[in-house]
Amino acid sequence: MFGAGRARLQAEVFGELAAMVHAGVNIGEALGAVAEDLHDRRMAEALAQAGHEVSRGGRLSESLARHERLFSPLTVAIVEVGESSGRLEQALRTGQQYHERDFELRHLLTRELAYPIVLFAAILLIPLLGQAILVWMTDTFAAAALLVIRQLLLYGIVLGVPVGAIALIWRAMSNSEQGRVRLHGVLLNIPIVGGVLRKLAVARFCRALASLYSSGVLLGTAVRLAGDAAGNAKVRDELTRNVGQIDGGASLSEALAGSALMPRTVLTMLKTGERTGDIDGMAQNVADHLEREAETSTKQLAVSLTPVAVLIAGVIVAIMLLGFYTGYAERLIP
Repeated sequence: MFGAGRARLQAEVFGELAAMVHAGVNIGEALGAVAEDLHDRRMAEALAQAGHEVSRGGRLSESLARHERLFSPLTVAIVEVGESSGRLEQALRTGQQYHERDFELRHLLTRELAYPIVLFAAILLIPLLGQAILVWMTDTFAAAALLVIRQLLLYGIVLGVPVGAIALIWRAMSNSEQGRVRLHGVLLNIPIVGGVLRKLAVARFCRALASLYSSGVLLGTAVRLAGDAAGNAKVRDELTRNVGQIDGGASLSEALAGSALMPRTVLTMLKTGERTGDIDGMAQNVADHLEREAETSTKQLAVSLTPVAVLIAGVIVAIMLLGFYTGYAERLIP
């Protein structure tokens, strides 16, 4: 859920590659060895192919760039700078650390929101099972099965049609860049949820920026790539629209000051990092700060959803009991 498994896999891959390079193993051999131990077929094939290409004189970054669904431009940029500077092991460690933090964020969402999601699903299924059991006890199993089928069809119409329509609209708008920006902007404006998504997106931007800049990527390029790592097109556009000012000599804080998504406290921290010459370290601190805030907001969201789900479940159970004692359950029998 939320891509946590993929982030953990990439953290493990980069960690194992860094360990083998540190031990003196050739990067081509390291790629082949890591690929043999992977259970993920697509990742294993990509690493094995990269190992063959690197062993024949190719560049690792170019090989990874051919698998854009597995390795983001951010990851490729970190590896490319590591190759060019002769610090491949450090670049691999940076990639490992970035994906580990990404996994922690995604795992946080999975952990905190799993219970409310399961509870909402139970609200739909438990009343249906209760009605089916009542019918089975008073009639036949066939009648209970027929009731379940009819109710599932009803769920499909009542829930499936709106969800399907939303999915089609989402897919159609996602085909264009402008449509994605609008959709992601709508997500950011959802009460409670939007605030969490905004903090997570800005935190991922700062984490990616720190990883790229510490690896030696030019600041303007780092900001552009970090914008993609935010995972939200609206946030990306807001944070990177003034990146040209950085190329022209402006500071990072000056370029980000025009974004309504960047909190004043964050800008103050970045200005301090610029004065001390520790932009990447301060960006890491900003990411930590925003991630802590996002974690708190996520927990609050999960806590607020649970009572709502319990209340809805209680209402449904009360209706079932009322129907049972007033003879409604008997009228359900065909």
